[in-house]
Amino acid sequence: MSFMATAVIGGAVIGAGASMYASSNAADAAETQADAQLEAAQLEAGYQQQALDYMKEQEELPTQFREGALTQLGGLYGLEGGAGSQQGLINQARQSPLYSSMLKEGQDAVLRNASATGGLRSGNVQSALADSSTNALLTAYDQQLQGLQGMAGLPSNVNSIAQQTSNIGSTYAQGIQGAGLATSQGQVASGQALQSGAQGIGDSLMMYGLMKGGI
Repeated sequence: MSFMATAVIGGAVIGAGASMYASSNAADAAETQADAQLEAAQLEAGYQQQALDYMKEQEELPTQFREGALTQLGGLYGLEGGAGSQQGLINQARQSPLYSSMLKEGQDAVLRNASATGGLRSGNVQSALADSSTNALLTAYDQQLQGLQGMAGLPSNVNSIAQQTSNIGSTYAQGIQGAGLATSQGQVASGQALQSGAQGIGDSLMMYGLMKGGI
């Protein structure tokens, strides 16, 4: 075998080795990039999950109060599924410290005024005491009702929680898609390198054949 032929074949072998090395590097780089994509997605999704857990934790108590208030109001207005009643709200008003305080203050004021005017046994006193009791009950009842209405209107983070849940899914999906794209691109680059090496060997062998035929 001539020196030139040897050089041609040697060059082909070296070229094929270089192509295989390039193919291996491309595959390794693609795998590294894919792993990095998935790791980054998992890290980001982990922080998003922490935020979601915090939002859910903070939403538990308002949700409990809001649903309880809505249930009572539904019953108060005769709606299906409601559990409260007007009498129940009246009973709560009678048991409230506000009612007791207002009733005592109102009655004391009536009695002081009657004592000062010498009319403790008059019918006006009894009427004034009854009015005082009614006013105290109405005030306490209104406070109970306004409290329920206020709790029923507490702001909800349901939409934010739903959006955050969707964000976590999107983060994972983007990580998987990115990893798949990196792997696909690495496979293409690896295949191109191998193809280039094979083509180089073929061209070298063809040249060798031509040279041999010409000798």
